[in-house]
Amino acid sequence: LANRHRLVVNDARFGMICPHRVAYLVANGFLDSVSEIVIYDCHVHRSILASLALLPNIESLRLASHASDDEEGILEELEFMVTDVGKIHGLKHLDVEFDCVVHGSRLSFLRNLRCLRHLRLRGFDLSDGISLMGGLLNLTSLHLCHGNFYSSPSNDVNEKDLIYMMGLTNLKEVHLEGVDGLTEIGLKPFTTTPASVKRLVLKHCQDLNEECLPSIGRMEHLTSLHIVHSAYDEVPIFDAESLQCLNALVALKSLSLFYVLDDPSDLRDLWGLASLETLNIALEDELDREDVDYLCQAVLPMFDSLRRLRIFSEDCMSYSHRSGNLEVEYAPFTFGDIVYLE
Repeated sequence: LANRHRLVVNDARFGMICPHRVAYLVANGFLDSVSEIVIYDCHVHRSILASLALLPNIESLRLASHASDDEEGILEELEFMVTDVGKIHGLKHLDVEFDCVVHGSRLSFLRNLRCLRHLRLRGFDLSDGISLMGGLLNLTSLHLCHGNFYSSPSNDVNEKDLIYMMGLTNLKEVHLEGVDGLTEIGLKPFTTTPASVKRLVLKHCQDLNEECLPSIGRMEHLTSLHIVHSAYDEVPIFDAESLQCLNALVALKSLSLFYVLDDPSDLRDLWGLASLETLNIALEDELDREDVDYLCQAVLPMFDSLRRLRIFSEDCMSYSHRSGNLEVEYAPFTFGDIVYLE
């Protein structure tokens, strides 16, 4: 085990690991070189994590549980498990993904993780608990999902809680998912100087207020902006005045606009995006080949740097073709899908 840096605890299908043996390895220094831990089916490995949390050099931790809260005792195991995470004071990278939903008040352990640089949380009820992240001053990457694909908490996120993040001035990447009714108030920590966010993702944020766009337009360091909805989300259609607020993003290289355009010709309102290289769009009315040809020949030439157009829809097959110097890709997308957008 000498000089091993990554430890993976596989899911329960491969058999249970003896907690006493793991505790022995930890107590006798055999795992001291480990800096990265990944635990699958973590709800059955609570005692394993309790021992591993004592290791001296842990910098990265990923916890994954794909059990539903219909299974007896699962939720309680996860609630107790996350408290052990707070004992790993040197943690820099934390990724937690649960298929059931843990109440946000259980995030109190974050107060002990002052070294965190990357935080991803999926499977928490963030109507509570966001204020507990305000002290994570070293964060450069933040990914928050309210609930998960399987369960949406009954209470919405209170966007005013996001104000507790005003001090997180080192953030470069922000991903908010399932934060409904978002306005410029919730975006203020990420749009106000000295914030210098370079990548912003708003995914399945229903009822997104158009007044967010002027705030986003002030994020002068943005190189990636992805506003991603599904056909089933309640979303506004951005008017010309709102879209034109994005023209100040002269460094923007990749842009996603899903179900917020009334017509492909609305892209003409984004005349200021001179650095744009990748454009991802999804529209309520699917585009046929004639529509795409018109888009490529009459609208997109205004983007001098554009090299890739991706068109997403629910039913299309994945394929691609070239239109001059532009690569045109077609890809399926439905609610909850993970898509590559850069």
